[in-house]
Amino acid sequence: MREGSNRSRWARRMVVVGATALSAVTLGQVALVGPVAAVPGLVVRTTFGPSNSVAKTQNAVCPAGTSVIGGGGAITGSGLGQVGMDIMLPLVDANLYSVTGREDANGVPGNWAVTASALCAPTPKGLQVVTGHSVIDSVNPKFRELSCPAGKRAIGGGGAALALGSGASDVLLEDVRINQTSVTVAGVEAGNNFAGNWSLDVAVFCADPLAGEQRMIVDSVLSSAVSRSVTATCPAGKQVHGVGGEIVGGEGQVRLTEMRPTSSTTVTVRAVEDENGFSGNWKVRAYAVCAS
Repeated sequence: MREGSNRSRWARRMVVVGATALSAVTLGQVALVGPVAAVPGLVVRTTFGPSNSVAKTQNAVCPAGTSVIGGGGAITGSGLGQVGMDIMLPLVDANLYSVTGREDANGVPGNWAVTASALCAPTPKGLQVVTGHSVIDSVNPKFRELSCPAGKRAIGGGGAALALGSGASDVLLEDVRINQTSVTVAGVEAGNNFAGNWSLDVAVFCADPLAGEQRMIVDSVLSSAVSRSVTATCPAGKQVHGVGGEIVGGEGQVRLTEMRPTSSTTVTVRAVEDENGFSGNWKVRAYAVCAS
């Protein structure tokens, strides 16, 4: 395992992943929400990609004078239980948040789209992006936690579940958990049925403690419903500065279809069972890092 804060190396690595695995990279339409505080000048930049049936990446680029400090994404359209957000990561040197969508091995007959959202702000005090990777093997499931340097807090993060030599969504990015000083990423084989090797990539945004910092963690109802969603809302007077989400109990048969800031004060996480359904109970969890 390797970890560090070398931004150039991280950016180059993720650009290579995108170039070899994806058929389209587009910026699409842009919406800005803000400004907000406690990081002065914070905005949420959202881009909407094309609707078609091919694997694609959507990038939300931060405006000049700001740095990406977090983000998320969503899948909309047909076959939601068969399309996975395999990559949800910052490209720091390019100053953007990148989201990749891919269909499962069976494919989807209809069209679907990727939305990407980036949290952007003038560089917060002490900002440092720590990156790391799991081993590449066939162990299932996988977990990887990265911690911030001493004295810093985790304000956001991202992750990727990457199946070696596969162009389909054969492994699922299940969790991007924002802890107080670390981020934990978890992945699982789709249907617990992938014979190849795969790995996880992790990024954590670290900064000096924010004014009024507070983590909101909210669970959906635990049930066997086909889809579940939950929204974490910041307390009055506070705004979203970090985004995280988690599937609890999905056993490789539930896919994240949304994990993003849906306003300057809310984070929404949504997931859907795969095409075979899932008889067990499961839920989703939303994480919002809030500050005043």
